[in-house]
Amino acid sequence: MPRVRVAMLTVAVLIFASIQGNAAKPPIIPVFFNGGVAAMTVVNDNVVGVDRHKDPPAIPLYSFGLPGNQPQFDVVSSVPGFAGYSPWWEVIAVVVLDGRNVTAHPYTSEAEILIAKANGKVALIDTDFYFLCQILPGSHTP
Repeated sequence: MPRVRVAMLTVAVLIFASIQGNAAKPPIIPVFFNGGVAAMTVVNDNVVGVDRHKDPPAIPLYSFGLPGNQPQFDVVSSVPGFAGYSPWWEVIAVVVLDGRNVTAHPYTSEAEILIAKANGKVALIDTDFYFLCQILPGSHTP
């Protein structure tokens, strides 16, 4: 019986250590870009290519709801290696007006969202919310 308790305690310690180790890592969040998927991670410091003494322009991130309760991934307007990329994001809320089921048929690019806006299928709301978040280099899959 003592061996079972020692084994259970060992497993519990390993699980706790794993949770603690993973808690320190920022989450990886999938986002759409130009019809593919990229990986975004929230950062506070040490963003590649960002000079903390300059104010880089924010670029649009199209959001479809609160994180964790979205019907589809957010859509970003650029990734590293593409023109205009900056890790500073301006959140633009997307409101679907035409009943499109974005869970089954998501918007996967900025161009698609802007065309939908021009055709009255979505409304775009500037939230005046800005944040720093890095797209992981090489994570974009077309």
